[in-house]
Amino acid sequence: METFVRGYFERRGSPLREEEPGVFGASLPESLRTAFDGADSIRIAFDPEKAAMTARADLVAEGSYLLDRIVEDATRIGWHTVARIEAPETPPADMIVGSVRPKNATVTVASAVTDSVPHLLFNFRIRMMTDERIDRFESVLIDTRTGKERGCAPCLFEERLALPEEGVVDWAGIADAYRLACGALEARVQLDAQAFRDQADSLRRSEMERITSYFERSVNEALDSKGAGGAEARALELERERRLAEAEEKYRFTGEAELCNVRTVLLGVTRADVSLAHRGAHRVISMEYDSANLQVPPMFCEVCGAAAAEPVLCFGGHIAGPECVMGCAFCDRVHCRTCIGTEGAIAACATCHRSVCPDHAEVCALSRRAYCPDHIHTCAICGRTVGPEYVARCGSCEQSYCVVCISPPAERCLTCRSLGVAPSDDPVIATLRKRDPSLARVAKWRRASNQRFTVLVARGLVWNVLLVVDPSGTVLVQKKVLGA
Repeated sequence: METFVRGYFERRGSPLREEEPGVFGASLPESLRTAFDGADSIRIAFDPEKAAMTARADLVAEGSYLLDRIVEDATRIGWHTVARIEAPETPPADMIVGSVRPKNATVTVASAVTDSVPHLLFNFRIRMMTDERIDRFESVLIDTRTGKERGCAPCLFEERLALPEEGVVDWAGIADAYRLACGALEARVQLDAQAFRDQADSLRRSEMERITSYFERSVNEALDSKGAGGAEARALELERERRLAEAEEKYRFTGEAELCNVRTVLLGVTRADVSLAHRGAHRVISMEYDSANLQVPPMFCEVCGAAAAEPVLCFGGHIAGPECVMGCAFCDRVHCRTCIGTEGAIAACATCHRSVCPDHAEVCALSRRAYCPDHIHTCAICGRTVGPEYVARCGSCEQSYCVVCISPPAERCLTCRSLGVAPSDDPVIATLRKRDPSLARVAKWRRASNQRFTVLVARGLVWNVLLVVDPSGTVLVQKKVLGA
């Protein structure tokens, strides 16, 4: 308060002069002389004890007559100041890389430019009243270049930042900036004002119910009594209306917003092109931060619009928050909900429900459902991929194929049903006969093959031997069968 009063007198051309310890003399400006009976000078003190002990000294304190007159005069004449806040010496790349922390991408700054951008700082006094009163001070900083609000920092109010006004201020567009500031202010205080009003309405209803209940009982008692009950009842009704009107006025909500002053701020704003990249996507985003707040604004999720402290760069090139993305369980590929909804970039395995990307998803040829690599079966006979519910086991060779290649009633596969006479020089049969002496005496063989297995039948007089061999020559199945 003392700093404000000293500054007021200095700007009015008459700085305070200390006449004795704690007591100052001041020359009153013309605009204040009528309030002090035409006096052209005054003695003031900021300490109540000094004011009480000194003759002819006016106290300057909160609520004092002198301070109220000074505030009125300062508000009426105004004093426009210009502040300049330069960009910090920290390289823009270090500021941005230190603030932007994507979960799955590297960050580089492609280019950065710093300009001194004029802003208008609007300072408002807000007053809300019901049965109680709330006073608050709100500041709105408008970027005159973009017409958007920027966060206010405490350094914007420092006197040391003041510059000469000449040639600095461009008043074009101040009316539009003021309307934008009013809109931002309204949005800022709306919820608090509504809560304050609702609280007052609740108290008003409670008070009116209490008054109504009390006077209803009193009126009924007066009417039931003997004598002049009617006159007393009418008097009580009039009193009830008066009390209800008082309660209505007591809890009536009023709100006021007053513009206190406007200040021009030349703010160093750094604009940078920031590159985010990984093996599957690359994205360049324009970002900016100012020299007052020294904070790089967060990136926003392009799916839900919320601020993303740790953004994710999906393989479709979108920026999203961690809660709006889904990754593949088998690789580092990740997609946002937009890519998933429009392109089906990530699917859930129909069996285990793990997420799979297009590189690892397999589609069942029969059901058209997606499966992960662990739950898809490629039929060795026809080559089609099928899910677990479309896999059947051959009753003869005991291998699994798709249901199309297994035929009832014997549940035999197409390979086993196509066995033909094997040539005498078949190398697979020759190897088996050398390896197993019991097969060396067999002269008649039948054979059929598919993409993964070779099925052989060594024919005997009564019993046959069925063998299933893989491409490496390993015998997977060997069993005696009757009439294969």
